Amino acid sequence: MASIYKRGRNWWIHYYVNGKSVDRSLRTTNERIARDRQKKLEAANVVGQLAEPSSTPIEAAVQDYCRYMTATRTRKSAKNDISNLRAFFGPCCPALELGSRVPHKFRDSQRELPKVPDKLTNRHVPVRRLEQITSEMINQYLLDRVVEDGLKPKTVNRLREVLRGLFNFAIEHKGYVCPDWRCRNPIEGVRRHRESAPIITWLRRDEITRQLEILEEAPTIRAMVSTFIFAGLRREEALWLMLADVDLQQRLIRVRAKNVSGETWQAKTKRNRVVPIGDALFQILKSYEAPPGRKWFFLSPEGTRWHPDNFSAALRPMNAAHGLSWSCLDYRHTFGSHLAQGGMSLFKIAELMGNSPEICRRHYAALVPEQMHSEINFYAAGDSCGKQTPPPDRHDVDPFAAEGTHGQSSKPERSPLRLVK
Repeated sequence: MASIYKRGRNWWIHYYVNGKSVDRSLRTTNERIARDRQKKLEAANVVGQLAEPSSTPIEAAVQDYCRYMTATRTRKSAKNDISNLRAFFGPCCPALELGSRVPHKFRDSQRELPKVPDKLTNRHVPVRRLEQITSEMINQYLLDRVVEDGLKPKTVNRLREVLRGLFNFAIEHKGYVCPDWRCRNPIEGVRRHRESAPIITWLRRDEITRQLEILEEAPTIRAMVSTFIFAGLRREEALWLMLADVDLQQRLIRVRAKNVSGETWQAKTKRNRVVPIGDALFQILKSYEAPPGRKWFFLSPEGTRWHPDNFSAALRPMNAAHGLSWSCLDYRHTFGSHLAQGGMSLFKIAELMGNSPEICRRHYAALVPEQMHSEINFYAAGDSCGKQTPPPDRHDVDPFAAEGTHGQSSKPERSPLRLVK
C-alpha cells in the first residue's frame, strides 16, 4: 500500500519496491489529483511496472557517454553533441572541460596554457545525479536560453535530442530509473519546438557561369566548386576524395568510407553512395591537372589533403572580391534545386545527395513543377449556372456524381411509403 502526505504545498507519496522505501513528489497541490495518482501507482506496483530507485552520478554517466559518442560517431558530430552537453552541465567531467585555442602541434608541455573562458558560467544545471533532473528543470533551462541567448528552434530541438541520447544511454548501461514512474526519462515531458521552413539559397544558371569564370585562375578550387555544384557533394566528402574514388572513364564519383594513415572517415549519414558525373563536370575534371602520383584527388597548396576551414578561407576572399558570399552549402543546394526544377523525384534526389527523402522534401518540394492545373480547373469561365442540361442516359449515370442543381435529386421520385396495419 502507498500513502500520500503533504510536504510544503505539494503532495508526496510513500511506497515500497522490493522492500526499498521510496518517496516521490506527485507534483500537484490538489489532494484529489494526488489520490488519483496514488491509485494509478498502486495499480502499476501490483503488475510489477515499478522499478527500484537508482542513483546515477553525473560525472560517470556523462564521461562514459562522451567516450561512446567519440568512438561511434564522426568527429564533427561527436564534437557538436559534447558542446551541447557542456552548455547544459558545465565542465562536470574531463570530457567536458574547456581546452585551449592553441593547436596541439604548437603547445609546449612545460608551460600551462590559458583555457577558453566559459561563457555560460552560473547558468549550467547544478545537479550531481541524473535522477535530480526533471522535465520542468529542462524546460526552464531551454526557456532561459531562448529568451536570453535567442536560440533558434532547431538548436533547442538538437539539445533536446542530445539529452534524450544521454538518458537512453544511462538506462541501458547505468541502470538509470526515472523518478517519475509515469515516463521512461524526463525528456518525454519536454515538447519539441516547431521549426520554421528552411531558407534555401542556390545559384541560377547565369550565376553558375559567373562563379566559374571568377575561379579561372584557381583551377583546383574551380574544380572543387564545380564538384559541389554539379555533383551535390558535401564539403568534407569532396575534400576526402582519393584518386581511386573518381572514375572519369565510367563517369562516377564514389563517396565511401576510408581509413588513411590511421585516420578514419565516413560520410555524414554513414552510407556509401555513387554519384554520376554530368557533361559539364566531366569537362572540368578532365581538364583539371594535378601532380602525378598524388593520393588525394584535390590537393592543397602544401600538396596534402585540404582542411575544411582552410578551403573555405581560400575561397572566401576570391568571392568577396567580386561581391559574392556563396558557400559550399549554397553550391550543394544548387545541385538539388536544379534537379527538382527539372522534374526529378525527391526520392532520386535524396539518393544522389545522400539525404533522407524527408530532408529533400523540406528543402526542394516547393521547386518541383507539379502539373495540377487540369485538376483544379473544375469550372469553366463560359459555363452558366442556370443552364438546364438534359438528364444523362440511364446506363451512363455516374454512381458517385453529385445531385442535380437547385437541390433536386437526379434520381426518379418514389411514391411515399404507406403503413400497413
